[in-house]
Amino acid sequence: MTKNLRYGMLSAALLSVVVQVKAELIGLDDQELGDVDGEGIGFILEDFAFEAGTDVANGNRLDISGIKNKNGQDVVLSVSQFYVAGANSNRGSNVIGNPVNLGRLLYPYNLELVDGDTIGIADKAVFEYSAPQRNTGLLSGTDSMLVLATENRTERRFPNQQQSTGQRVDRVTGIDTSVLNSRAAERADFGIRYDLNVAGSQAQSLEGHAQGVAIDGSYIRLWGENNEMVGNLALKVFASDLTFYACDSAGNNCGQDVRFQNFVLENELGWGEKQPVTFEVDSSGNFTIEVGRLNSACADLNSSGGCSLGSAGYSDFYNNGPRADIHIGKLSVGGSDFGSATISNMQIQYLRATSRDL
Repeated sequence: MTKNLRYGMLSAALLSVVVQVKAELIGLDDQELGDVDGEGIGFILEDFAFEAGTDVANGNRLDISGIKNKNGQDVVLSVSQFYVAGANSNRGSNVIGNPVNLGRLLYPYNLELVDGDTIGIADKAVFEYSAPQRNTGLLSGTDSMLVLATENRTERRFPNQQQSTGQRVDRVTGIDTSVLNSRAAERADFGIRYDLNVAGSQAQSLEGHAQGVAIDGSYIRLWGENNEMVGNLALKVFASDLTFYACDSAGNNCGQDVRFQNFVLENELGWGEKQPVTFEVDSSGNFTIEVGRLNSACADLNSSGGCSLGSAGYSDFYNNGPRADIHIGKLSVGGSDFGSATISNMQIQYLRATSRDL
């Protein structure tokens, strides 16, 4: 295994200038302590390049075992290469000496405790790990990279042929990457290669490579609720190119590329304490993630079985709640071009995903 980490920089977000100081520690009284505004810890990786799996012949590798195929044969996935590098890594052949900056002093990756009252989680201290954010807007949907065209339209709704008039999204016309223009040195190339071993024999290798990756405004927030850990997740990723393909056991004679160009994923799971996400591991070792149902808290029911508070809560969710956008500028397989694909403004009222033993 080979690593190249020229140097890492760890900086507290409170500090903007580091100087050499010789002084002794002194105590602080309650008022002085009350004036301290802790902003957490920020960290960056500057001139960073990483490569693992180049010494597989000597046994330095990561194996994923315990898998069987439909014939009951043991299947082992060996990670023969994993890398993080700067632009033009050429699918992992140009890693060492080709570094990337992950974060910068003004925009570090942050670990901090956040006042839950400011993010819709009342009376809670919330642990947050977040990536740098330079997009504008605080609510979901206001900082999307997708450029949408709209049109005014009247639609007939049933029952009783009600009509709804207003603006509708017509199509995605492009991607606004202007937020990324000042951070070319922070867009990394990632890649991984798995060697597939079946019943002790090398079968084939599977490879995936991502170029020009930016993770902007992503976060994970965790807090305690009813004796369990809950949270919210946001993953906002742009990649100029994603490529996947399979090769023979020697890594040669590769099949056709499955390629996604100008890939955008903007996904939020959970909406403050109104819709928390739970994470569980059961006694069998299987993992479950659940996006809870909306908490509308109706105190009084009306004749139709609903309440104004509940109705307003759902309206607030549809107008301002979390949503998912997925866009592929161009999808191709080998020499065949399948054009673009978009899923826009998808919202999740409830989701439960559980792993299973096969």
